[in-house]
Amino acid sequence: MDNGNIPYEVHSSEELGRFLIATRDLFPGDVILTESPIVFGPKAMPNPEANIPCVGCYKPIFTDIGERCSRCGWPVCSGNCQGLTDHRHHGIECQILSSRPECVLNNMTDYYRHDALLPLRCVLLQKVDPEKWNQVLDMQSHMESRLPGSEAYEEANEFIVEYLIKHFIDKLDKEVKLKYLPEVSKELLHKICGIIDTNALEIRLPDGSELNGLYAKTSILEHSCIPNTKHTFNVKPKNINDLYNISVKIVVPIDKGDHIATMYSHALWGTQARRQHLKDTKYFSCKCTRCSDPTELGTYLSAMKCMGDGIEPCGGIHLPEDPLEDETDWTCSKCKVRVANSQVNAIVGQMSEDVDNVLMMGGAVPMLEKILCRLSMFLHSNHYHLYSIQHSLVQLYGRQPGYTTEDYLDKKIKICNDLIFITKTLDPGNARLSLYNAVLHHELHSALFFKSKKVKSDRSVNTPSEMLPLLTEAKVAIETAIIVLNDDLDEVSGKQLHTVISESKKDFDRFCKEKNVVL
Repeated sequence: MDNGNIPYEVHSSEELGRFLIATRDLFPGDVILTESPIVFGPKAMPNPEANIPCVGCYKPIFTDIGERCSRCGWPVCSGNCQGLTDHRHHGIECQILSSRPECVLNNMTDYYRHDALLPLRCVLLQKVDPEKWNQVLDMQSHMESRLPGSEAYEEANEFIVEYLIKHFIDKLDKEVKLKYLPEVSKELLHKICGIIDTNALEIRLPDGSELNGLYAKTSILEHSCIPNTKHTFNVKPKNINDLYNISVKIVVPIDKGDHIATMYSHALWGTQARRQHLKDTKYFSCKCTRCSDPTELGTYLSAMKCMGDGIEPCGGIHLPEDPLEDETDWTCSKCKVRVANSQVNAIVGQMSEDVDNVLMMGGAVPMLEKILCRLSMFLHSNHYHLYSIQHSLVQLYGRQPGYTTEDYLDKKIKICNDLIFITKTLDPGNARLSLYNAVLHHELHSALFFKSKKVKSDRSVNTPSEMLPLLTEAKVAIETAIIVLNDDLDEVSGKQLHTVISESKKDFDRFCKEKNVVL
């Protein structure tokens, strides 16, 4: 990007630190920032007992078999992996890791800690690339919140700091240590861990592996629970020097002078869960428009039903009196009943376990409907726990035997539209919920399409004029599903979902052609 045409300015304040302000009106699709990573490194695989990443290219490899780096003994996809000699990947760190050349086959995930490689690669920059090293040190570490005794400090100390020092750094020859790590200490490694935890972005690769990367300019982006940007990574570049470059794109209109923001939490968590997560991981209390609104932009994503005075429910809704206050009471919209925040947390926390257990068990329709009915007695119909359950249900209604009647199709259509409203309201630019949105529009299309072809209870079929509005709406839904996935095609889940939706679109177009239906 032409430096004379940069569409943002860096500002700073005591409350926000550094942040970006738009210097002109910005519009969806505008790419305001593209940059290379300072440094990146692999994360442990989701199931490290089965697969771990190659240290050269991050391709998943079987844990108990496979080749090893000839020098340091770490598992690799092949002894010819180009990343083994590339200084951005394994080339330099191998000098350090080879101070413990022994290989093991048991407890490999403890012996080969891939989450320790990024901190190691960071401290190696002091000699490999001093300019990048200074960029890393310029990032916020929040060490004031990571003092000895804190959970973050103790976890980093056990799994990263002590691991690197005991197994590798203390075993280095003086000459090697002076050459590559002239400055290294527990304090410095803890600071690097704080920088990574605060600033690293997750890069998901097409083969299912995940990396963490540090980006100098992108790290300045502030958080908002209504993000106006979306970032993507170049994971399959034409030029190898562009590997893992990040692009930040505007997804909703931004006026000149407005803040440019991303999101560091989950868009489908309630306000208290999001704010607590941000306090625990990013060390700040979010006060964005969504967090400040008890109704969460009219979605009522965290709202509870009022149980009344113990005699009968009043039909009101319980919302936090001050959502920015951690211990706020929850007040009813109709009666004077107040509920302590601790009580709400206890109830919602137990519900969270129940929902997670049902979803982990595969969530058959009867089980999902049962928990939906039970929780609906206490939660607003838009509550995020009910959203999760219903998002699973709409993928089963209209598909599983016994749930394809017109009543179930109508129920599916209503749920899809309700959840689409919530999704669009919370993420109008598809910055965070594009996969959810695509699934909902695909399922809406499926229900409408199936309903248009379904034989009625009187054994008659829809006439062309009756089919037309259903098919028209189905066409809009499937086209929307494809569009919202545009930025997710380099990720496994996005690519797989796009393939499924594209096949549905082909079936739909073929049907319309056979029936001579012009939409």
